[in-house]
Amino acid sequence: MPDAGRRETAHPITLTDGTTTRTREATPVDLAPVQELHHRCSLGSRALRYHAGKSGISSAEWRQLSNPERGTTLVTTPADRTDHIIAMTNVMRTDQQGVGELAILVEDAWQARGLGTALVEHAASVARREGHHTLTAVVAASNEPMLHVLEKLEATPTDTTGPVLDLRIPL
Repeated sequence: MPDAGRRETAHPITLTDGTTTRTREATPVDLAPVQELHHRCSLGSRALRYHAGKSGISSAEWRQLSNPERGTTLVTTPADRTDHIIAMTNVMRTDQQGVGELAILVEDAWQARGLGTALVEHAASVARREGHHTLTAVVAASNEPMLHVLEKLEATPTDTTGPVLDLRIPL
């Protein structure tokens, strides 16, 4: 049964170099292109996203990520290649009412072009639309680009011990 709140339209994002992308809600059939995204990402990028050298996601994990009852997963493509996923953004529900968890994976070749910043801002809008008042993010302390992006959204650390930071982002 389709979720009445899901939007079928794509959100355009123009990168700093003028390239246009499209971000839309993921569907179960996106697993294969999401797997391809994972394979194109370096071990370092995957480690920053998953805090481990994970090479991909299983079918069971994808069913959870693409299930609207669990949250919203967005996929991003170049505007002219809508079958080629270059980023995945997750805004997942947590066990705390009004608190969502944010995670992003951007293909290496598309990093440092403003896409991560735009995806975080769009994810915050999606989270607000879904009734969240706060987002959390678990970010490697060494992931300076993502920490800088989240700083713009006034993210504050709740736990700063160890190699991973727990952040809260007010919406």
